Amino acid sequence: MSPRLTDHRKEQRSRQILDAAKSVFIRKGYGSVSLKDIIEETGMSRGWIYLYYQTKEEIFEALLDHQDLEYEQYLEYLTAASSPVWQIIVTLYTQQLHDLEQTEGGGMVPAFYEYFLVGWRDSSRREMLKQRYERGIVRFADLLRLGVSRGEFNPVMDLGQISRLVSSFQEGIVTHSITVGTRQAGTRLQFNALLNYLYSLLQPSAGKAKDFFDLGEELL
Repeated sequence: MSPRLTDHRKEQRSRQILDAAKSVFIRKGYGSVSLKDIIEETGMSRGWIYLYYQTKEEIFEALLDHQDLEYEQYLEYLTAASSPVWQIIVTLYTQQLHDLEQTEGGGMVPAFYEYFLVGWRDSSRREMLKQRYERGIVRFADLLRLGVSRGEFNPVMDLGQISRLVSSFQEGIVTHSITVGTRQAGTRLQFNALLNYLYSLLQPSAGKAKDFFDLGEELL
């Protein structure tokens, strides 16, 4: 009889599988990856993998959930530090710019697009993408709302609409950066333009303009 795994050990095994899968998806995208590729990357037996996940799709979705959780925890850490919300925004965009410039091929993003855009006719994937999109819009709008509550912003339009506008701008930057490369896409310039556009929509409170522009210059 095999020994029972503790909850901690189960979590470690699951994380090991997801980390291995992430490496494979970054190298090969989504479509060309097989469950066999992931199994070989983990160094585990097929039987061990099946104790946790049954399909490549299930692993990919679990990986996305895990990354979402990590992002939310990172955002909570930034907001808990009582930093100005604009500084938090600049930090988030700077990190994304760094990831695009440093990670060959765009990291996990191409696999994400393959899964959801190439497979958009699958109703379950389409519904999942809609839900993820709305969560992202709400998350960013909540961050802006925090800035308003602190007296940092005087937005010229609804925060949800601002969140949707900058999301579309951001997605375009990321897509072009991946497909033609960050140099040709002018990714750094585009992120700075995004910050300037967002600044014009948020209208920072009087007396704080210099601080806001100084932070924005980090992307120049």
